[in-house]
Amino acid sequence: MLEIDDKVLADIRRGFSIPAQPSLLRKLQKIMAEDEPDLNVLADIISQDVAVASIILKTINSPHYGLSRSISDIHKSVHYIGLNGINSLVTNTLIKSSFDQKDCSIALEDFWDSATHIAHTCVHIGKKLKEGTSKDKLFSLGLFHDCGIPIMAMKYSNYTETYELAYNRASKTLPLIEDEFYGVNHATIGYYVASSWRLPKDICTLILVHHDRDFLKMKNSRPQEIYYAILKLAENLVHNHRHSQNSADWPYVQEMIFTLLDIDEDNYQDYLEDTESCHLEED
Repeated sequence: MLEIDDKVLADIRRGFSIPAQPSLLRKLQKIMAEDEPDLNVLADIISQDVAVASIILKTINSPHYGLSRSISDIHKSVHYIGLNGINSLVTNTLIKSSFDQKDCSIALEDFWDSATHIAHTCVHIGKKLKEGTSKDKLFSLGLFHDCGIPIMAMKYSNYTETYELAYNRASKTLPLIEDEFYGVNHATIGYYVASSWRLPKDICTLILVHHDRDFLKMKNSRPQEIYYAILKLAENLVHNHRHSQNSADWPYVQEMIFTLLDIDEDNYQDYLEDTESCHLEED
């Protein structure tokens, strides 16, 4: 497994524009850690952030919820959506707003649309597998797994060409190509961001190793292997949905993932059909 030391993290901190964890997210995580989280307190905190509150109101009044009348009260919205849904919405909103398109060499709207799609697909797969996975962890893993990419694209104006080169040279993983060009890779930077934002340690570790094609050949805990497999499956499903082809890593991990998750090609095709509905959940 890949390892990371304090010197590498210090170099990242000095050399890259790393978004700090928003205070709203710290408060949300503190509430979620309580034995009996108080949704009223959470709603009070959210109401102080106009941008996040607006997103929540827009979401609750979207066709996805199918309410007969619109809701304009943030407290009612928080209670209706629930703690897990609010956590996903707030985290999604805050990470996206931490980056500015004018400073970035990739299209951020497309990037985050794909990341959110993968996050929802991870959650959907987790529900179907009934492996006892956490919806919050799956959503965070899907949303944050490539968050180092826009950070690299903010620093390197030629990053798009490097990214395309990696996917045209599939024998090497994207992090290996990035290391060759820049001496650092998006998985390591993503690990740093996830750690800074206080995501669960196991999710941070998976972000670090998510391009390691030999991960399932090593001795890891079953939960870690399941989360890894779900992410790689979701990645490939979304990549197929958007680009009509497999992701670069998929041919190297497919057989191991099918075996671990006890699925076959028919199951895979069912998941592929479900991917469209996972995308609609974002609207």
